[in-house]
Amino acid sequence: MKNLMFSFFFLITLHGWSQPANEFSFGTEVVISEINIPWGMDWLPNGDMLVTDISGTLYRWNGKLQAISGTPQVVAAGQGGLLDVKVHPDFGKNGWVYLSYSKPMGGNLATTAVIRGKLQGNSFVESAEVFRAEPASDTRHHYGSRIVFDQAGYMYVSVGDRGNRDENPQKLNNHCGKIHRMNDDGSVPRDNPFAGNPIAMQTIYSYGHRNPQGLAVHPETGEVWEQEHGPKGGDEVNIIRPKKNYGWPVISYGINYNGTKFTEITAKDGMEQPEVYWVPSIAPSGMDFVTSDKYGKLKGDLLVGSLKFGYLHRCDVEGSKIVKEEKYLEGIGRVRSVRQGPDGFVYLGVEGKGVLRLLPD
Repeated sequence: MKNLMFSFFFLITLHGWSQPANEFSFGTEVVISEINIPWGMDWLPNGDMLVTDISGTLYRWNGKLQAISGTPQVVAAGQGGLLDVKVHPDFGKNGWVYLSYSKPMGGNLATTAVIRGKLQGNSFVESAEVFRAEPASDTRHHYGSRIVFDQAGYMYVSVGDRGNRDENPQKLNNHCGKIHRMNDDGSVPRDNPFAGNPIAMQTIYSYGHRNPQGLAVHPETGEVWEQEHGPKGGDEVNIIRPKKNYGWPVISYGINYNGTKFTEITAKDGMEQPEVYWVPSIAPSGMDFVTSDKYGKLKGDLLVGSLKFGYLHRCDVEGSKIVKEEKYLEGIGRVRSVRQGPDGFVYLGVEGKGVLRLLPD
């Protein structure tokens, strides 16, 4: 069922300059309507799609929707629940599937954790924890929780600051407000930037992040790109590099939700500038690069979902630079996840609508 056909012109404002956008036309069709908040998605080698519902269920889709048993108990409150799913790039040999989630830690505490397991029919078996963020917190937001594998086979996991901006993101003695790099079993690569540092969590790859809910690997450079929620304004896209400090909350283009300021500066020596930032915030969640020929000039570009304004955001990428931005599918709803599938189509997880396939006109 095709729906939501859009074709429009508009002006896009980026860091103070304006440029007319090209005209594109896209449609969508509903692939899965039964999943309310599809937080993460990935594909098995046989083409079956795995999708997480934040409420706690992992689904398999192969023309029929099937719930998978044996997944972990989650804290399904606030921004927590069953979050990302990632199939190991060498799944054909090892069978590993990874899940990130908000893990109950006793009392009112919860944290971001990653487990891996195998699929036996529609059961998740042989599960083992490979990462758990410390410290746990009684907050119910800023879990982060995206998972990607880079071209060398290392696993990256994002963890938000858990709402404790003054303690977590700028200190190395905790996992929160960081991007982590590890081997596929959770062990620490020998060349990790803080390996051997007695005061640092050994998996830290970069720090100074707020709530990173998007990770993607650039198809040509192999660099890991990240996007994160700012406060009121100041959402960012960053290229993640080892040992770099991305500034939160010392520098930011955002302000407090009540309109007051928490910092007076947007730049500081030793802290990275974003590739692009958004004021007002678009509330980005989910992102992927287009490598398919199905969408014409979008090939090579970065697509980001907007929760706040309900559209698909395009970052026109040349090399490692974002040179232009455009909006598509305005009014489609809260775009939670964005992934290109093995069939070359882009799939969107839209809250309240399910999983949609992006159709070129």
